[in-house]
Parts: sequence; structure tokens; C-alpha cells
Amino acid sequence: MVYEREGMSTTSLGTWWVLVTGASRGLGAAICEGLGPLLGPGSVLLGVARSKEGLDTMAAKVKALNSNIKVITEAVDLSTILKEDLEGILKASFDPGQSPPPTRAVIFHNAASLENLTYLKQMKDTSKLTPYFHFNVSSVISLNAVFMDHVSHLCNGSITVVNISSLCAVEPMKSWGLYCSAKAARDMVFRVMAVEEPKIRVLNYAPGPLDNEMQVVARSLTEDEEVKSAFQSMKNDGKLLNCSQSVVKLLDVLQKDEYKSGDHVDYYD
Repeated sequence: MVYEREGMSTTSLGTWWVLVTGASRGLGAAICEGLGPLLGPGSVLLGVARSKEGLDTMAAKVKALNSNIKVITEAVDLSTILKEDLEGILKASFDPGQSPPPTRAVIFHNAASLENLTYLKQMKDTSKLTPYFHFNVSSVISLNAVFMDHVSHLCNGSITVVNISSLCAVEPMKSWGLYCSAKAARDMVFRVMAVEEPKIRVLNYAPGPLDNEMQVVARSLTEDEEVKSAFQSMKNDGKLLNCSQSVVKLLDVLQKDEYKSGDHVDYYD
């Protein structure tokens, strides 16, 4: 993958601590592979996902791109992991006594799921709804709080939180009620964080329509025929984005640092 764009700096970003969820494939892996070469010596990149095989593949690619950083992977299920285990992973990965300390700590909340792509009138079973929102919203809030606590010793203005959002966070989509609701909730969580923590940089980034596994699911399992047809047309007409294309835009936004904290920024903005 090539991560180059006119106006985008390819110089070292300095020594960063980076945590990426959903890092084993798709956009999460692309974030790691795009960011890895830009990180300075002493940086630590922690990738978290359920698939150990996918994480190992990602880590090998990043290490081949930059041998001066530490790449750590943890195969865990964020929907079931305990707070104490999260704290242990962060403590083992990011040494609070590192000298000199990192110039920035960044967390990318990328992990998400689609699951039930049916109409809201059919969703009567709370035993199926609760786990969905726990993984897509509650676990994100918890992980974010644990991460913030771990990096709280760093200097003011040196912490960035990136929530991978979606057009679905701001536009309703038939038979995508769960996904739209979860994405909208996450956007608001981080908008609130931006006003609560004015010294922390917070970004809600919508990566655009990606040519990934989630799109395959969308084209096959979306119940609403109009929405399903729209996804199929985007694929057939070549309008889907490669994950690496979207990562270039994301890194450009982060490097320029001109966005208002808490804003929703789309790939096409």
C-alpha cells in the first residue's frame, strides 16, 4: 500500500503511543500500515482485535515498513474483556516511565459491527440488542476511559482520540437502525468528550464507502431492497474506496490539525 498525497508530510511524526482497535483487517489494519512508517523511533503501536492471525499479518507488514518502532498485538474480544485486563494490556504496552516520554498518545476507535440489518419493527428481543450496543458503544466508552487514565501523565495537548464514524451517524438508512444508532451515539459521546476535555483533540472521522468485508455483508444481508441496490451499484460502478485511500485523508486531517475538536469530518469534506 502506498500512503502518499500532495501536501501530506512524510516526515516523522515524533515518538507516539498508538492504540488501534479492529486492527486485524480492513480500515484498522490500513491505519496501522499507513501510520507505522511515519512514527519516530521509540514509538509503540498497539493493535487490538479478535483475530490473532490477522494481527500477526498486520504486524509483519508494519515492522517491514519501520523497524524503529515497537509493534504489539493483543487478540482480545472487546465485548467481554474486563477493565482490569485492559489496564494490564496498556500497562505492559505503554511504559509510563518511558524516557523521554512520547510526544503524543493516540487512540483509534475503529472496531464496530453490523449484525442485524433488518427493520426496527422486527427487533423485539432485548437479549440480542443489548450485546450489540455493549460492543459498539459501551465497550468503546470503557476502553477510552481506561486509555485516558493511562496516558493522563502526558503533557497537555498531547492526546488525540479518533472515533471512526460513518455517514450513518448523521443520515438514517432503512434496515440499518442498529448501526446508525450506534454510530450516532458514538459521535455524541466524543462530542461530549471534546467539551469536557478541551485540551484533548477529538475527531469523529467518517471514512467514506469502503471496499471491505463490511460492504460485502451490506450488499448481501441488507433487508431493504432500495438500500441494498444502492450498495450493489456503488460496487458495480467502482465508487467504493480502498481503505488505504481513506487512511491517507485521515492522516492528512490529523497532521494538519485544523479541525474543531469533536467535529464530524467526512472523507469527502
